[in-house]
Amino acid sequence: MKQRKNKLVLPTTLMSIAFLLLAPGINSGQIAFAVSDPPILVADHLKNNPLAIKIITEMERQKRMFGQQTTQPIQIKTQQIVINEQQKNIEENRKIAQANLERDLKSMEKEYEAYTPRNAFATFVSSINSTYHGIFWDQFDYLDAKVKLATAAKQSVLQEGGSFIDAQREYFKYASMSRIEMINVIEDLNIRYGFANKQTQAYFDANGKLPRFENDNDAPCYGCENAENKVPVSNANTITNVSAESTSNSQNEIQSLKNQLTKVRQEFLDEDDYNQKKSLFGSMNDIINQIKKISTDSI
Repeated sequence: MKQRKNKLVLPTTLMSIAFLLLAPGINSGQIAFAVSDPPILVADHLKNNPLAIKIITEMERQKRMFGQQTTQPIQIKTQQIVINEQQKNIEENRKIAQANLERDLKSMEKEYEAYTPRNAFATFVSSINSTYHGIFWDQFDYLDAKVKLATAAKQSVLQEGGSFIDAQREYFKYASMSRIEMINVIEDLNIRYGFANKQTQAYFDANGKLPRFENDNDAPCYGCENAENKVPVSNANTITNVSAESTSNSQNEIQSLKNQLTKVRQEFLDEDDYNQKKSLFGSMNDIINQIKKISTDSI
């Protein structure tokens, strides 16, 4: 009976190594020391065996290559987990900081509630006779509406990339008030709350002054009852008709514009839309400029 020869089955790696060892033209020294990683430990009895050194070196090289291939995805995944955890911690800390800020702001608002513009003004008004509360509050509401529009205009400039100087210029444009506008507001409020007579207020010009006449006899009789622009009877024949008529026409034109200004200002107060408020503000400025021009020309 024939004895079967034992077959030696080598792993693929060892077969590759065997091929490398048998292949002609390969420098054994180069193969043995190609791996520059930490030194390979070899048993003393194999140190003088070049073939064993080659096999062991190649096995270590492929083992390291396989280890790098398997550990690299794990390292990337581990790094991503660390990054995700860090981002999660940052987000949680940001939420905590935001909550603390809102809590502190609410605490400050409560602490300084009495010093807000409206509450501070309410304290001031409470010290005044209640008869005048309405006129004071209407003044405050008008100024408050202008400041809010100015603040929104300023923020709009900054959000669009404008400079701080441009934003401040826009703020002052809407928050400021001309002398003519201020006088018109006070005049309207005095009439509304019964502190002034509309007919008497009509005598005053846009700057809050009574018209000037070169001849006192040309001046209207402001004290005459139920007689607008009436003059004393004793002086009736001494009036310069041209001058009186010219002054009267200017005053009538100014009064018509002032009535328009009052109407547009009320629309401005009632409007909530930002763009509409800006448009109404422009209309008020146009009317004020017309009044200013007529007042200058009539001097």
